[in-house]
Amino acid sequence: MKPLIQFLASADRSPWKDSVSKIDGLPIRDSGAWIETKHKLLTYYSHLFATGMKNSWKSRVYLELFSGPGRCLIRKTGKEDLGSPLKVIEKEFTNFIFTEMSVPAAEALAQRLEPFDNAARAEIWCGDCADAIKRMKIPAGSLTLAFIDPTGIGHAPFSLVETLHRKTRCDLLLNIQHGMGIKMNIHQYTPDANEQSALTKFLGNDSWKQLSRHNPREFFRNVLELYKKQLDKLGFSFVGREVRIKNDNNTPLYLLLYASKHPKGKEFWDKAMKGVLPMELDLGA
Repeated sequence: MKPLIQFLASADRSPWKDSVSKIDGLPIRDSGAWIETKHKLLTYYSHLFATGMKNSWKSRVYLELFSGPGRCLIRKTGKEDLGSPLKVIEKEFTNFIFTEMSVPAAEALAQRLEPFDNAARAEIWCGDCADAIKRMKIPAGSLTLAFIDPTGIGHAPFSLVETLHRKTRCDLLLNIQHGMGIKMNIHQYTPDANEQSALTKFLGNDSWKQLSRHNPREFFRNVLELYKKQLDKLGFSFVGREVRIKNDNNTPLYLLLYASKHPKGKEFWDKAMKGVLPMELDLGA
């Protein structure tokens, strides 16, 4: 059964400009080899979450923002791999919700999910994820794992997390673009920046303006601490160790940051980290 696609007015109907799969001829997302570590952590943790909470939570929801078309092309090797939605779809969640801005990508994802038994439990919202989150219905009494995987900090304002917090009890796995999004753009983050600054939206306030900007690495670490304080205000008291993901040139690209409102969630995250090869992990920033 093909998942239902909810098309929003904000959906991007532009033709697909990236590659197409040699396997099924559908749109494919160009990626780097570093996605393998991200996917291993996600799939390991989602398995622990879905099975470990099965007896405590009747409704367990997997929510992914910025899901993509469901397949990735590793640029350096030319190898194709499953995207995160297809790596998680067989886990023991009761509902799966994906958001994707691009119409061609959303339609490709629906087609790729169709052969899976859990496809009947999945829905895709095509359009701006902020609009989608407001409209989607998450069953009352659900425990939700939300994977927020944007390509830049400007795509994931803190208001998204606040909306999720109001809508459902959730754990968060966040991709924070600290290399391209913050450290390399530090010249843009000046005290006279207005409220439309990507960093202000990302943090949900302009407290970053009080930070020293002399050292990009230190600046980011302080921004990250401000972000963690914002999460703590919403009740996400258990923030796991973040994992730094680098590109082939050993340049830091982004962090995976985990947050939960319950110590059990952090226990699962720690197990997931131990389950991934230690040589693939790079903690800190």
